[in-house]
Amino acid sequence: MQPAALVPREGDFPIAEKAHTHTIKLRVWRREQDLKLAEQYVNAVRKVSEHHKELL
Repeated sequence: MQPAALVPREGDFPIAEKAHTHTIKLRVWRREQDLKLAEQYVNAVRKVSEHHKELL
């Protein structure tokens, strides 16, 4: 068990917490067969980015 002083609490790192809140998290792909799925995610994010004004 860690001493209480070493356990971060909410608000200790506000910039990192804000970045975490506003970041899309995707799983990590480690296998060759996962590359197709990763490519699909990239294409989907690109498509949303290109059409973001239409989505607002």
